[in-house]
Amino acid sequence: MLKMKNLTKYGPMLAKVSVLNRGLLKSADYEELMNKTSVSEVASFLKNQTVYSVVLAGSNESLMHREELEERLNDAFAVDFEKIYSLEDAGNKKFLSYVFIRSEVEVLKNILRRIENGRPDITISVPSFYRRHYSIDVEKLAKSKSVREFLENLSGSRYEMQIRPHLTMEEHQNIFSVESALDMYYYTQIRKLTDELTNKADKNVIAQAVGAEIDALNLMWIYRLKKYFGTNKDLTYAFLIPNKFRLKKSEIIEFVQTETVADFLALAAKTPYGGLFSGGAEDVFLGHRYKNFVYNLHRKLQMEHPFTLTTEVSYLHFKEQEIKNITSIAEGIRYGLPPDRMKRYVVGYLGVE
Repeated sequence: MLKMKNLTKYGPMLAKVSVLNRGLLKSADYEELMNKTSVSEVASFLKNQTVYSVVLAGSNESLMHREELEERLNDAFAVDFEKIYSLEDAGNKKFLSYVFIRSEVEVLKNILRRIENGRPDITISVPSFYRRHYSIDVEKLAKSKSVREFLENLSGSRYEMQIRPHLTMEEHQNIFSVESALDMYYYTQIRKLTDELTNKADKNVIAQAVGAEIDALNLMWIYRLKKYFGTNKDLTYAFLIPNKFRLKKSEIIEFVQTETVADFLALAAKTPYGGLFSGGAEDVFLGHRYKNFVYNLHRKLQMEHPFTLTTEVSYLHFKEQEIKNITSIAEGIRYGLPPDRMKRYVVGYLGVE
C-alpha cells in the first residue's frame, strides 16, 4: 500500500527529474570543456551546446570571467531547484529548506572571508528565489566592514549564537573554527529535517544519504586534525557532527584515540569507509575521494529508490557538483593545467555517461 502511495506521489516528480537528469553533462561534454583554452570558450560551449543556454542567453561570453560564469551557473541550479520545490507538498518543502540553509551558510562564509581578506566591498550575488526564503538580510550583512559590524548585522538570526563564540574583535579571525561551526549547524539541521519526515520510505532513504555523508565527513576531519594539526584528542570531538548511522559512538572514540595516522588508517580499513583512505598517509586526494563517495552514494540511492524523495535530492546533488566541476575546469584552464590533470578534480567523471 505504501509503495503504491509513493508511486502515485512521486510519479510526476520522477518524470520531471528524468528530464532534468538528461540535461546533465556527459563524459564527452567534460572532454570538450577540458580541451578549451579560455573561460570564454567554456562559456561559449555551455551557451550553445548545453542546458545552460537559458542562463547564459544574452551574455557576451567573449568578455566573461570565471566569477561571472560561476554566478550564472548558480542561477541555473536555482532555476532547477525552484521547479522541483514548486511541485512539492508542504512537508517535503520543509525538508528541502536545507538548500536555503546551506546557501545561507556559504554566503556567511563568503562575507567573513572577504572581511578577513580586506575585501568587504565585493558584491554578494544570491538568486532572487533564495532571497524570498532566506532568514538573513544579505544586503545588510554584505555591507559589513568589520567583524563587529558583521555580528551586529547578524543579531537575532539563527546563526548569531553559532558563530559568536568563535569570533573576536581582533583584526584577524580563526575562520576555520567559524566555518566548522557553520558546517556543524547545517548538518545538525539537515539531520533534524530528516527526522521530521513523515513518509517512512523517504525518511529511511534520506537517513542513509545524510548518515553516510556525516560518517565519512567525521572520519575525514579526525584524519586531517590528527595528521595536519596535531589537534588535542579532547578538542577533536568539538569538530565532529553528532550522528547515529554505521559508526557507533564507541567506534568514533576509538578513531579519535588512535595514536598515529597509521593506526587510524588501519582502523578505517575495517569500516565501510575504508576506500576513502586508500591513498595512504601521503594522500592528497582524500577530499576528492570524499566527494566521489557522496556522488556515487546518491547515484546508487536514486537508482534503487526512484519513488522517494531521494529522486530530487540526488538530482540536486548532481547539479550542484556539476557546477563545481565546471568552475574547477575553468579555474584549471585559467592556470594552464592540461586536461589529464583537470580530470583528477572532476567529481563523478568516470560515472558520467
